[in-house]
Amino acid sequence: MIEQTGTSLYVSAGLFWKAFWALAFGYAFSSLIQVLVPREIIARHLGRSGVKETVLAMVLGPASSSCSFAALSAGRALFVKGAALTPMMAFLFGATNLSPQVAALAWIFLGWQFALAVVVGSIAHVLVMAVAVHLTYPKKMVERARQDASKIGHAGHGDPAEGLPRRWREKLTSRKTWRRIGATYFGEWHMVWKDLLFGFLVAGAVAVLVPDTVFQAVFPQVLTPVLLVVIHAFFGPVLALLTIIGSMGNGPLAAVLWENGVLFAGIIAFLYSDFVVIPSLRINATYYGWRFAASSPVDLQPLTSSQ
Repeated sequence: MIEQTGTSLYVSAGLFWKAFWALAFGYAFSSLIQVLVPREIIARHLGRSGVKETVLAMVLGPASSSCSFAALSAGRALFVKGAALTPMMAFLFGATNLSPQVAALAWIFLGWQFALAVVVGSIAHVLVMAVAVHLTYPKKMVERARQDASKIGHAGHGDPAEGLPRRWREKLTSRKTWRRIGATYFGEWHMVWKDLLFGFLVAGAVAVLVPDTVFQAVFPQVLTPVLLVVIHAFFGPVLALLTIIGSMGNGPLAAVLWENGVLFAGIIAFLYSDFVVIPSLRINATYYGWRFAASSPVDLQPLTSSQ
């Protein structure tokens, strides 16, 4: 048992080292955007549920943070400052599933096909979400949720861009700006290190300690192709819920699942499930109330709960 534990830790360390550089560069880019672009300016351009605003929010999401928990906090800040529901939801999709770090982990551990699927599927998610919100928009419920969210103090340390010079030349030459960038960069790591540690430790333990028969029992391989896809896609989010891993911790475990026969659909469903883990649901309930968060399918908490 001691030897297996050591092997598990060795595998976990190897998986982390393989992904470290993608994470480091991704967080550096995210920190630059967070500090150099004031959140008020972003919110000012997201007040309508139009195509332009939705696309802008989806593009800005990856620059905010790749941590699903931090994305929920940033999304709440935008929502309170006047961002419409559809752009706010698009921001959440972009901040996690469209994050360069998440795509890089998918490419590193699974292959370019999975990275492409994460990106294309995220865009499809935004399209479906936008249509659903347009058809079922509950104005009173949304405004009540906005009022509830405004009563909650920001979970972080405020807007990283607040208090900095407005002009770009002064901002880029200010020592305060670069100190803020450094603090934000380490803050990004601080927000996700437990998630990453747990994810890589679980991935190493599963790779070494869990026999193939367990995966074959949970993810059957002998049914009809259509039924196999449905079952694997269903159990992907269930597994994500049980492991309590966010967007930056599920990449290495997804690689272990792939090596043990889980289908492409199950892997993608697992990668998309960072917003249905228990901590995410708890955060959403704190912001908007349990009614707003309880009936949440994969990556659609505010949407489905407000309908």
